[in-house]
Amino acid sequence: MIDMQAARGMLIEESRELLDAMDTALLELEQGGRDSEHINAVFRAAHTIKGSAGLFGLDLIVGFTHVMESLLVRVRNGEVALEPDLLSLIFDCGAYIRSLIEALAESEVLADPDPVLRTALLAGLNSYLGERASAPAAAQALAPAQGGVYRWHLSLAFYPDVLRDGMDPLSLIQYLGRLGEILSVRTDTSQLPSLADMDPECGYLRFEVELESAASREEIAASFDFVMEGSDIRIEQLAAVAPEPLVPVVAELAAGDLDETDQVPSPDRRISTRQTMVKVEARKLDELIDTVGELVIAAASGRMFVSKKQFDVVQEVMGEIEKLVEHIRNKSLNLRMTPIGDIFQRFPRIVRDVAKDLGKKIDLQISGADAELDKLMIDKLADPLLHVVRNAIDHGIEPVEARLAAGKAATGTLRLHAYQDAGSIVIEVSDDGRGLDQARIRAKAVEQGIITADAVMDEQAVFALIFHPGFSTAEKVSDLSGRGVGMDVVRRNIEQLRGEIEIESTLGQGAVFRIRLPLTLAIIDCFQVAVGGSNFAIPLELVVECIDLEEPLDDYNIVNLRGEPLSCITLSDIFSIPAQPTGVRCMVVVQSGRRRAGILVDRLVGELQAVIKPLGYLLQGVRGLGGATILGDGKVALILDVPALLNLTSQQEAGKVRQTERGGESISISIQS
Repeated sequence: MIDMQAARGMLIEESRELLDAMDTALLELEQGGRDSEHINAVFRAAHTIKGSAGLFGLDLIVGFTHVMESLLVRVRNGEVALEPDLLSLIFDCGAYIRSLIEALAESEVLADPDPVLRTALLAGLNSYLGERASAPAAAQALAPAQGGVYRWHLSLAFYPDVLRDGMDPLSLIQYLGRLGEILSVRTDTSQLPSLADMDPECGYLRFEVELESAASREEIAASFDFVMEGSDIRIEQLAAVAPEPLVPVVAELAAGDLDETDQVPSPDRRISTRQTMVKVEARKLDELIDTVGELVIAAASGRMFVSKKQFDVVQEVMGEIEKLVEHIRNKSLNLRMTPIGDIFQRFPRIVRDVAKDLGKKIDLQISGADAELDKLMIDKLADPLLHVVRNAIDHGIEPVEARLAAGKAATGTLRLHAYQDAGSIVIEVSDDGRGLDQARIRAKAVEQGIITADAVMDEQAVFALIFHPGFSTAEKVSDLSGRGVGMDVVRRNIEQLRGEIEIESTLGQGAVFRIRLPLTLAIIDCFQVAVGGSNFAIPLELVVECIDLEEPLDDYNIVNLRGEPLSCITLSDIFSIPAQPTGVRCMVVVQSGRRRAGILVDRLVGELQAVIKPLGYLLQGVRGLGGATILGDGKVALILDVPALLNLTSQQEAGKVRQTERGGESISISIQS
């Protein structure tokens, strides 16, 4: 039995990919002019989405894509010129279809997210088709065409490898029901071979179908575009059919008395909550299955030696089992790894639209799209990355006139670059625009009461002010910026992913926003430490070295490490834990990005693999904690959020510096970075 919920999830994911492919093809057409290959790619995307949506009775999608597809057929045949205005219209149609798909992913019942936009887009499409869009969309999909309703006879002989290629003839025939009423289907079995000679992946059946429809011959034929080559598809018009009164629901729809969303949905129109699909290479699955097989053998061997009481050998077998479990862990996590290009491929369209709205010229350059990241993180990274890109276009890259006046090229450059670095993935968004103006940022922060005029701050602390909730340097509010929201959401979302964001900028030359994230959120390698009776875990990729610390700290928590000053973090002070009085304290040197510090603890325990668990209600929001894990003895260890600890330490150090400069006077200044 088909799992309809899973099938709808696949429809949503496939549609998203098709819409991304459509955007890519449209961008190529806009930049390179008419090209039949790219026109066909746009048509195939719309056609496939329509066909898949038709199988689930999603009339909102089918009705709209049907009109769009009809126009694309005429563009493909050269009957309609692919002019810039038409390209923009198709871009907007693709965006509207995407909104329908996202509505399908979020809601129990598919409702139109923007009926006004739908009407405007249909009017635009029909203006190129030479038709009028006077009725609501669903009525248009059901109303007779100008030529009336006809009875058609279809003789369908699909090419022999149709099943082997993943096409289902019955689904294609069922789709005809979206164009009208299927009166009869007769199966011709004359080409069936004997059972001994039959290939189960070969198509032998021929179908004779009678259809009553208002669709044209071309529209009916378009249903078989994917299987036309090598097939024998014959469509014969039999006779016109006298029109019948519209059923009450459709009549009310056409009259505008009933909204499409007022229709009672059939059971098959209900959809699950959001589902996340991950494409996995067959090679990765094979490797995982092979390793599981080795584990089964090792476990059987262990049981045999236990039964024979050969316990000296059991220890060796247990070591082998532990290695296999680690391999399975790594291979399982690898199944969730997805190229970051899945996010990057969305941005050519976004950059094109935003640049067009702002009247700017921007060249988007993408590199490192094959770097892999956990699928869960890919999904959660999309929104903050979108904010950073839009901010770079709006605030960073200057208008054409300003760039020319500054001696720059008229076209600005925006780069998206990803790479792996020390167990993390780094995503850089850089531009060659105006850069960040520290003086302007400080002035705005003082004006908005975020800092005082005499606050002592280094460059990174100043740049970090742009992440403060409500902060904005925009002179006026636009659709893209000026409301003081967005960048604070970026920082919050990235910190929830156990990541950090840092900024480099040179005034007049550009800026780089660097996002650093762990590769996965599920299981990580950690280094376990203890303070008093509490256990903590530090992500291993951030650990540089461990040393015994004998010399005392100075008033600023600075230690001399091989001739270099190193800031120190005392966990017992940060979390108010009584430290154990010992002669020698231990220090774990950690590094996150370009920042380095020492974490002072009572004991070093050793490495462990941590299955990350969310913090409980009482610990949620505590700065410096990123999660928890269960140790082998059943105790809980808290996982340290090293970037947050480094930020907290920087603020404390800045406060001490200000006190010293004021002659010991205590000044309370809140800086959020």
